[in-house]
Amino acid sequence: MADRKTFEFEVTTKKFLTFNSKEVRTDLTRWDLGSRISLTTFTYNNFFKDYQAKDFAYDFFNDPTVQANLKVFSANQRQLVSWGSHEIKECQVEIVPCSITSMDFFDRLKTPGMVREMGALYKCLDEDIEGFIVSDELHKMLLSEESEHWEMFSEEERGEFLFLLFKHLVLGGPICQYDDLIERYLEVAKNLYKEFIAVQKSSETKKIEIVSKILKVSAWDSDICWYPGDEHAQTFCYLVLNPVNRICTAFSHDFGKGIW
Repeated sequence: MADRKTFEFEVTTKKFLTFNSKEVRTDLTRWDLGSRISLTTFTYNNFFKDYQAKDFAYDFFNDPTVQANLKVFSANQRQLVSWGSHEIKECQVEIVPCSITSMDFFDRLKTPGMVREMGALYKCLDEDIEGFIVSDELHKMLLSEESEHWEMFSEEERGEFLFLLFKHLVLGGPICQYDDLIERYLEVAKNLYKEFIAVQKSSETKKIEIVSKILKVSAWDSDICWYPGDEHAQTFCYLVLNPVNRICTAFSHDFGKGIW
């Protein structure tokens, strides 16, 4: 650690206009995500390269400014509270692909058996898959390899940040009220994606390219995960980096438990 430059962080007051809009907040509340998602933005001092991902995450979670400003969902207080001081010894880091620049990516969903012409989701017999009550073909496609629509998206496509963001919205929190129409899932995913990522026009191809880097991270001390929380498909933390402006947004959600 001593032979490298340490990443240092300063908190910013960036406003997320889409995330905090009345319409999106209504959707997130209905999906039981509104009080559990945390967005905090920091600037950092050194330019980032992919090979530095683990060092970046280690410095991030051990930085006093980050620890003082990062939020975590409190089951007791039913709200986001400061994470507090921790000694993080290990970080798990995954670089998440982020290359999709058009919502045409999801056009294939509007096929017979998945989504009806007017956007209604095809229903199926209720079943429990990975702890989620599945009652429509969209949820089944997202969760079960036994779905007849599983191969609609390849393994690589399922790893894209846009797909993961969409999936998180659809699955929601522990007392999520699922939508019967696909429209709001797609619209909110599109708008949040646009708010999170940074793009620029390629000087060579003249096409819009994404410059953001996405790290899926967790912070550990021995066998205890201090952030974002207990292992669950809907408990996550993504660091969304703009390497040009050296800005990092921590986007996290703690699935926790319901109110019962």
